[in-house]
Amino acid sequence: MRNIVDKERESAMPIAEQIKQKLLRLEQEVEEEKLFLVGYLIPMVDLIPVDDLTDEQWFAEFALFVEDAVESDGLSDRDVELLSELIDELQP
Repeated sequence: MRNIVDKERESAMPIAEQIKQKLLRLEQEVEEEKLFLVGYLIPMVDLIPVDDLTDEQWFAEFALFVEDAVESDGLSDRDVELLSELIDELQP
């Protein structure tokens, strides 16, 4: 029942807030290997303006932003692989 209520509440939120809430939940339950990466993604959500973007457009912008950040931050291949999995999990 809680999941249904959470999903209904999330669907009324802007996409950025939905993603941030998912990440905050993941932060509490994710395996240790992904914990840093979830924390890495959380502040990035606020850097992408929602403006007049559809959810899909916003998420595409977010994914590109993360991809650019990963390149400039020089994350390991394993971290990049795990980030890719997280992005897939978060996709609306």
